[in-house]
Amino acid sequence: MVLGLAFLVLGISAVVLQAWLWGPQFWDAAANKTRAPRAWLRVHRYIGYFFFGIYVFMMWQMVPRLWQYQVELPARTVFHAVTAITLGVLLLTKLSILRFFRHFEEAMPMLGMGILLCTVVLSALSIPFTLRAHALDRSPVNVQRVQRLVTELAIPGSDPGHLVSPSGLDRGRRVLTSECTVCHDLRTILSKPRAASGWYDVVQRMAEKPTVIGDPIQLADIPYVTAYLVAITPNIQASAKRRSDGDERQVQASKAVENLGGGAGANALDVKECTLLVEKKCTQCHELDELDKHGGDDEPGWTKIVRKMVVEEEAKLLETEARNIISFLTSSRPKGLGPTKGGKAP
Repeated sequence: MVLGLAFLVLGISAVVLQAWLWGPQFWDAAANKTRAPRAWLRVHRYIGYFFFGIYVFMMWQMVPRLWQYQVELPARTVFHAVTAITLGVLLLTKLSILRFFRHFEEAMPMLGMGILLCTVVLSALSIPFTLRAHALDRSPVNVQRVQRLVTELAIPGSDPGHLVSPSGLDRGRRVLTSECTVCHDLRTILSKPRAASGWYDVVQRMAEKPTVIGDPIQLADIPYVTAYLVAITPNIQASAKRRSDGDERQVQASKAVENLGGGAGANALDVKECTLLVEKKCTQCHELDELDKHGGDDEPGWTKIVRKMVVEEEAKLLETEARNIISFLTSSRPKGLGPTKGGKAP
């Protein structure tokens, strides 16, 4: 992430300097070259060397990963790779002009803009997902939520208290951003929120897969990366919710909840039991204040939300649990109840 941000800043700085150094005030049309101060030309050159060094380091890290994919490369990864290769061609062309073909110096502004465009595209494809991977809520509420969930998972040989400690969460982040990304880009990993058991299953499957380059996830690291993914799931869930805002398509429910709807509230409810059920199941992926932000809804509205929890977020719900949650939310948060701030769960 740090190198990616430095890459972007250096690219912008180089183009700004280029626009000045090769601008009308310094350009000698007769000699077909710039007469800019040599000190600033050296600054521009050093920025270019640092930029090129970061590019070489990133390509050294990234290219081997192309051989790790066990299925066809996704379109986003192909576009990312093609842009990176194009950037390399532009950089080599510019360095060649600076070192050997100064009579082509008038092409420098066009090459610089091409390099900047590729840099911005690569940054837009990568940095947001890297930032999301580091967007950890270390508040006591989230830490307690994660500790409760990993305790329920009962991962062999793990200490839930240590998993949610600062050092434990930092270890999980390092595994995610270094070992998991050997075979996947962060968008693939972080595009979909999951329940705690879902993350655990995914991490176990990934640890069992063979790798051609790099080491697989170690068994000792599985609890740590699982806890970290559980910790950042509220951020993933919030992002997924923003992406789906305004999407009116009907979500197809899994078999466990495909018939939920009319008559879900017919049975008598145990308020205390349902409250605990909502707290246990809904906090797998987000905090309860999401209910306050949503406000009230009718039975079809709550049914649609629960279906999305099961289908899109892989919430583990029995049909009876799903019906009770829908009935409880319909009665305790009826349609017409507006969003509240700082409200408490029923």
